Amino acid sequence: MIYSELLFFLGVLPVSVLLSFFDRSAEYKNLILILTSVAFLSWGKPLYVLLIFSTVIAEYALGLGISALRKKSSPAAAALLLADLLMNAGVFLLYAHNYIFPDSSKLHLGASLIPIGAGYYTAKGFSYAFDVYTGKCRAEKNIFCLMTYMVSFHFLMAGPVVRYGDTEPYIRKRSIGGKALSDGLSRLVFGLGKIVILAQAFHRISVSGLEGREASVIGSWLGMAAFLAECWFSFTGLCDMAKGLGLMNGFDYEENYRDISFGELMTGYLKSANTTLVKLFSDVLGRAPGSGNAFIAGAGALIGCVLIALWYHISRMYLLVGLALGALLLLERLFLSKLLGKLPVALKAVYVLLFSHIILGGLYFDSFSDHKHWVGTLFGRGAAGLMTDSFGKTLLANIWLVAAAFICACAPVRKALGGLLARAGKSSSQAYTAVSVIKTVFTAALLVVCVITLAAEAA
Repeated sequence: MIYSELLFFLGVLPVSVLLSFFDRSAEYKNLILILTSVAFLSWGKPLYVLLIFSTVIAEYALGLGISALRKKSSPAAAALLLADLLMNAGVFLLYAHNYIFPDSSKLHLGASLIPIGAGYYTAKGFSYAFDVYTGKCRAEKNIFCLMTYMVSFHFLMAGPVVRYGDTEPYIRKRSIGGKALSDGLSRLVFGLGKIVILAQAFHRISVSGLEGREASVIGSWLGMAAFLAECWFSFTGLCDMAKGLGLMNGFDYEENYRDISFGELMTGYLKSANTTLVKLFSDVLGRAPGSGNAFIAGAGALIGCVLIALWYHISRMYLLVGLALGALLLLERLFLSKLLGKLPVALKAVYVLLFSHIILGGLYFDSFSDHKHWVGTLFGRGAAGLMTDSFGKTLLANIWLVAAAFICACAPVRKALGGLLARAGKSSSQAYTAVSVIKTVFTAALLVVCVITLAAEAA
């Protein structure tokens, strides 16, 4: 089950929120959250969710062991931390990259927990043990509090990798008010719209530009731009939905993405997505000896890029993309950031967009030869002209959605429009009411369109 399924949106979510109002105690709300998360996690193959809950028990025991040993015997505590890492890596490989059994086998776990959800689950589990080891949080003695942190469904689709020390106050005491529900629902619907409407529009454009019989120059450039935009809006849409779900359940945690900026070159571009996972990798690699050295820090970034690429998908192309990105980040650490740091933002944007196209474009293809052929068409080699008629028609058919996506993604434009509405609402009580009504109507209309679209796809 995923956030954008009607069963979740019209079933699990309202049940979870409504039942949580029957009692004000945090213990009751945690119980409801655990039970509804079980339904969310076990929808594919219920029996295999038992393995997930067994890891909670193991995480609980390892956390207590690390806490007891970290001051008495640092090597022993480090050994337990390594055991935790191996356990989580094993669970992740079993659930997210299960290549041992064929898809038709009853032992295949692919349907029990979506790959990216397994990744966030295990990353969050290791982050807890790591933070206990480094003293950033205390070992939790109440296993039900730790279980709430581990299995809550609003952490699992696109993160964030929230740290236990930041979440623990909400687990022990939280309330759900009208404003939190309203803000959470708006954020949820906005994220759903990104996935169902905008990401799908970019999918149509990318398919038209990259998979046609005749690849054109403009189709190759804009088709790959559309693919990257599809990935961005799918991911940030899930992050928005996770944030909204958290607010609706009484949690407020950090964002898992930030607005794209070109000031930090490719390093900043890559850090704009999955910020909490990148932070976890940085914290872990930052404890390595000599991490203050530019070369060692760059090498750590290279290792991090490879691991994150394989975290999404274990394949040759993802490995090559991770290596290429990591090598570029290493060069930026060593000298490129100083060399290009004084360039105008527009030229930095050209640099980032060019390399993101060429390197991240590898994620679209199954083989290096296909990727190499596409790179050639970018510069006219083997291309069927400047632009094909079919691609032009697809682009024009989705142009208004592209414009809406630009407003959502371009921070200055989005903030300017938001500030304009805010100032209009403050001018008078009537204007405030009008702005509130406009926002409500827009949110409701967006929700209706998304539900109809999902229902049509399901039919």
